[in-house]
Amino acid sequence: MTDAYRFVDMDEQALVVLVDREGRLEVQTGKICTVRAADVLERLAARLRASHPPFPCFPPAAPNPTPERPDVLLLGEGGRLDRSAKVWTDGHGHAWDLSLTWGDAYGAEWRWHGTLDSSGAPLLRANNGVTVQSFDIVHALYGPLAPLAEGAK
Repeated sequence: MTDAYRFVDMDEQALVVLVDREGRLEVQTGKICTVRAADVLERLAARLRASHPPFPCFPPAAPNPTPERPDVLLLGEGGRLDRSAKVWTDGHGHAWDLSLTWGDAYGAEWRWHGTLDSSGAPLLRANNGVTVQSFDIVHALYGPLAPLAEGAK
């Protein structure tokens, strides 16, 4: 059976990442700290990049995201910040208005407070500044993100 389901016991697994054929992902962090989960995923990404052969993927990778495809995983690499306009353009060319409050799939609200991480991605804060993550990590772990109307809860 090729479409078998495997039930995952979150008491056994600290981190579970599911990626469908379109590249949409679901992340379950169980009891692991989200910062530790982000570190694990970053190390995994570096390992996968390093193991990639020196020729293009076959079949070719999905096209770069557009404003119509904001659900695609973001990368801080190659991003650009227009600090005066408070607009960050990610490595795929998607522009994000950092003056807005962004809501994630779990109901948290994220805001930019003017700083960037080491890869050039904006650092967002949630939970009254208690949780701080880079925009690309927030999008990957808690996305999709949607702008919130001011005063919306």
